[in-house]
Amino acid sequence: MDIKFLLKKQKSFGILPVIVFALLVAGIFGCQPKWDIQNPYAEVDWANHQRYKANFHTHTTRSDGRMNPQTVVDKYHALGYSILAITDHNEVTWPWTGFAELNASNGSQQRLGSGQLEEQDLVYENRDPQQMGMLAIQANELSRHHHTGSFFNDHNGTETEEESLKAVAAKNGLNMFYHPGRYTSRDPEKYSIDWYVDFYQRFNQLIGMEIYNQGDRYPTDRETYDAVLSRLMPARPVWAYSNDDMHHSSTLGRNWNVLLLPELNETFVRKGMEEGRSYYVYSPSGHNAAVLPEIHEIKVNNSKGLIEVNVTGHDSIRWISGGEVVFRGTQFSLKDNPEVEKYVRAEIFGPGEVIMGTQPFGIK
Repeated sequence: MDIKFLLKKQKSFGILPVIVFALLVAGIFGCQPKWDIQNPYAEVDWANHQRYKANFHTHTTRSDGRMNPQTVVDKYHALGYSILAITDHNEVTWPWTGFAELNASNGSQQRLGSGQLEEQDLVYENRDPQQMGMLAIQANELSRHHHTGSFFNDHNGTETEEESLKAVAAKNGLNMFYHPGRYTSRDPEKYSIDWYVDFYQRFNQLIGMEIYNQGDRYPTDRETYDAVLSRLMPARPVWAYSNDDMHHSSTLGRNWNVLLLPELNETFVRKGMEEGRSYYVYSPSGHNAAVLPEIHEIKVNNSKGLIEVNVTGHDSIRWISGGEVVFRGTQFSLKDNPEVEKYVRAEIFGPGEVIMGTQPFGIK
């Protein structure tokens, strides 16, 4: 504040009005938000938007799955899923209304000959997602390199990650890296955090990473995820996903995602995936578990530096940043946790060892 201006006003009006004016100005500036919390749920109308259950990693006998496409669709439909991506390896099993025109993979033909499959597993019938109240995503798993989910396009695989991501970008598709723990444990020098960061920085359509896969096959998935967030956030968010990687009935229904959308159509589903309007679920007992916790609302208050999760039916909540648990409770305060930088995310624990997780909140 200009001291000469204050002295001038003091001579004209006396010191008391000047002091009052100075306090008012200081108060106005003091009320400005100290934090800029990037909230992926900012556009969610928690009272009116719907919760749509989704899985983005499933297989049929079109590749190495053990069920035909219509059986996979029927089983997910019976469990209340609204959004499903069939992600056969380098095969686009889509549209659902054209299943009957598709053929089983050579591997499935061989499994039939060896008695591992039955004839009916290779008989295909059409399904109409609209009549079933579902959204079918055109997708596949690009598998000739680090396995990568590919969505909303028909690219069916190239030899390197670079080639595949460029091809999907050219077709206006989306991608996510599947089960990174498989690769970081086998070849940590090649699949370093730098390796992941480089791809996320160069390919905007690479929107996410699996952090729970086929139950919890690779616990280091989350270690890799948090290391990537620590490098990229808040400028470049990466959204977390929990997927079945379903090949047969025993791996169906333990991992899913819930998208928060005004209605079910491809435009909103894609937007929800791009902007992180979802949370993930891992239920070790599948859909036989006890009643899951219910997230009613997530609120962010920038002026107070608060993130609050309004949830019922849970056992505990923990907040993670930099791969470490930094707080426990429903309300996270940046004022009380000044060491937290770049991001924080919440994990909600419920009966039956259920884990539900929010997307990361970027912190400036």
